[in-house]
Amino acid sequence: MKQNKIIFGLALFLTLGLSHQSQAQESKFKALFIYKFAEYIEWPSGKKNVTVGVAGKSGVSKELSNFAASKGNMTVLDITGPNDAGKCDIIFLPNSENSELSAYNSAIGSRSVLVVSENSDLTGKGSDIGFYLESGKLRFLIDEKSIRNKKMIPSSKLLALGKPI
Repeated sequence: MKQNKIIFGLALFLTLGLSHQSQAQESKFKALFIYKFAEYIEWPSGKKNVTVGVAGKSGVSKELSNFAASKGNMTVLDITGPNDAGKCDIIFLPNSENSELSAYNSAIGSRSVLVVSENSDLTGKGSDIGFYLESGKLRFLIDEKSIRNKKMIPSSKLLALGKPI
């Protein structure tokens, strides 16, 4: 009986450890994608330095800050709500913030702010880009019309990488 508990505990520990590693790896890839989104969008003011706001708690914030520190041209902010949206050129909404999407969009108004969500179901419903997994690979949906309506121009490379809605 005691041996079964030890084996079960070890199996649970390994499963949780692998799950944590998987989440950390996924956060790193999402951060890299967001960094590249900034490069592949032409901003109306021709800006080269962008500010990314990460809403709520997400491992993406730390990973994105690491990319920004090593590559430059980006500032990463942990934002606490829609009132902070005006400070950002890109906003990343993790799943925990899905219910706040309309509030963020109201705060953004018609400004050129790219909204990226962790949930692809929100793409075209307020989110310009949304992540999803397909066969274990990170992919994204993209709403080109919404991006262009905000006076931003997505590059052909970005459009080719994403799946249009």
